[in-house]
Amino acid sequence: ALVLAAAAGGARGGVMAAHGAMLADPTLSEAAMAGVGRGLSAGVAWQEAIAEQVAVLLSSGDRRIAERADDLRDLERHVLAALAGLPIEGPSVPVGAILVAEDLLPSQVAALDAGVVAGIALVKGGPTSHAAILAAGMGLPMAVAFGDPLAALEDGRIIILDADRGLIDPEPDADAQVQARETIARRKAEMEAARAAQGPCRMADGTRIEMFANLGSVADAEAAVAEGAEGCGLLRTEFLFLERATAPTRDEQARDYQAIADALGDRPMIVRLLDVGGDKPAPYMDLPVEENPALGLRGIRVSLADPQLLEDQIGAILAVRQPCRIMAPMVASLSELEAVRAVVERQGGHLGHRAEVGVMIETPAAAISADILARKADFFSIGTNDLTQYTLAMDRGNAAVAAGVDGLHPAVLRLIGTTCDGAAKHDTPVGVCGSLAADRLAVPILLGLGVTELSVPPARVAAIKALVGKLDLARCRTVAGEAMELPSAAAVRAHITQMLQEIGA
Repeated sequence: ALVLAAAAGGARGGVMAAHGAMLADPTLSEAAMAGVGRGLSAGVAWQEAIAEQVAVLLSSGDRRIAERADDLRDLERHVLAALAGLPIEGPSVPVGAILVAEDLLPSQVAALDAGVVAGIALVKGGPTSHAAILAAGMGLPMAVAFGDPLAALEDGRIIILDADRGLIDPEPDADAQVQARETIARRKAEMEAARAAQGPCRMADGTRIEMFANLGSVADAEAAVAEGAEGCGLLRTEFLFLERATAPTRDEQARDYQAIADALGDRPMIVRLLDVGGDKPAPYMDLPVEENPALGLRGIRVSLADPQLLEDQIGAILAVRQPCRIMAPMVASLSELEAVRAVVERQGGHLGHRAEVGVMIETPAAAISADILARKADFFSIGTNDLTQYTLAMDRGNAAVAAGVDGLHPAVLRLIGTTCDGAAKHDTPVGVCGSLAADRLAVPILLGLGVTELSVPPARVAAIKALVGKLDLARCRTVAGEAMELPSAAAVRAHITQMLQEIGA
């Protein structure tokens, strides 16, 4: 796992690095050695050690934490293969095939070739699992939680997977197959044209839309630049804090932030403050065990509870030679933003410069009070994943309700509209860095509601830029208004699908 981490970049490297950290965890190694001391073989002792830790995760009461048990099972598989002297191989998939499986482990996704696999459809799976994160970062269309009907499909059958709408046509006729192949070829050509195009992203009527990328590493930044990204709309800083025994120092953070900024060149970079808690625990922070972590100490609440951690991180961000924008996650009230801004002003005073401070709109409270937050925020970025789960009261990591966790639900769209309306009162720009920004069916609505910046995984930059270039703002405003009056997310998706078909997108 450590060797793979060194060779991989982006999300793949992050998952492999996490596996490497698990491998180095003394809890696992000591339990395995204790088993050997009791007379067990190395393989059986390792399986028992893994099983014990998996049981701990599964008993946490939080589905997203339980999903991390897949990473331990993946690590178990790697070590057992190494002990037996066997190679680890990913699924064998023919060129252009859709991989249908009950579920996939992270290393199995990482072993896939995005140029070979057409898409992934899972019987189970969770939208926030490492496997899903990897697939998105690789640009692989993936849909999860199809249930038993998917399990009945046999090898060799021709199917059509519409990952945008989360649908499968198990028996497409000849006309449907021809149409699907033509659509795939057209979109590929449009992506290549967008990737090669020079100049900023604009709508068909000339309206300027910033096309940014979500990053977590230098490799991500390099990939984003190659894909034509104009900057970083979300730098996830958790990669510096998780899977380690102690917190990173200010200097360590500054070096890593500077390396990513250098890879971006002069392009803007929005750095999200540490977003841990819930499904992203940091052992050395001694966060409490909570009955409902999704509603507990997470996001900006963690940083505000540890003032030195917040001071060090903001100081490190401000030490980057290129100006960075600072974004606070999980804000629910103006007082939280004011507390962050006070630290930024204090640290910035020491360094002689000021940074823009923005807010991630992830809670209904933030969306509803956007006009209040906009009094002090320099920008907004909507985290549609969390905003959706909190609005719909559905855990986005729970496979049992995954099919219903759709950001195109009219209630979520209305909150996005409220956010844009509130921001407009103070000329505060609004971006989207959640998964809706990379959803073809969501983009026309987002732009119609007033969003002026989209931030997506690097592998989706060219595709979304090509789509934006086909859209007209006046029509987007009309369909956005219509979408908010529809009864369901399914109805919204059908409505936007028709609109895109009409304009040849």
